[in-house]
Amino acid sequence: MTEIATLHSPEAIKPTSLAGLWRRFGAFGHELLFLIAYLFITGLVFAAFSGETMALGRPQIFDGPIRILYQLFLFATIGAYFIFFWINGRRTLAFKTWQLQLRQPENLSESVPLKRAIIRYLAAWIGPAMALVIFSVFGAKAGAWWLLALLFNFLWAIVDRDKQFLHDRIAGTRVAHVRE
Repeated sequence: MTEIATLHSPEAIKPTSLAGLWRRFGAFGHELLFLIAYLFITGLVFAAFSGETMALGRPQIFDGPIRILYQLFLFATIGAYFIFFWINGRRTLAFKTWQLQLRQPENLSESVPLKRAIIRYLAAWIGPAMALVIFSVFGAKAGAWWLLALLFNFLWAIVDRDKQFLHDRIAGTRVAHVRE
């Protein structure tokens, strides 16, 4: 029984190389599906517990302090999920599916410490924050610029010399291709 536990422990997974750009984009799409489902479910649960109802003609479910509380809740819980799975050799479901793991750039066999995982999570919000500002300032006149800003962290890999996403560049992390 200990052989099975050892085989599937985070330490037993050995990185083979840095992950390719398309594999990382695939994992991003996979994570995005999880996040959309999470946002939908938490929105329904939060609305049920907050007593909010959807009214015709209202553009948003939550207003005022409830809205801010909900956004802080999402930011914290999504952050807790990702940070938990980025440290100590753990992996999110998408990273397991795509055979990826977050690693130190100096040594691909070392997992990422908590500080780098937090920096990576915060840096991942650069693109969405830019998109929010653009959309808030320009509204419908923003055209597709807000979408480009939203994807900025990932589009960064096209011009980066090592093909790293912006949040990996800032946090000093690498996504490794691993085999179990």
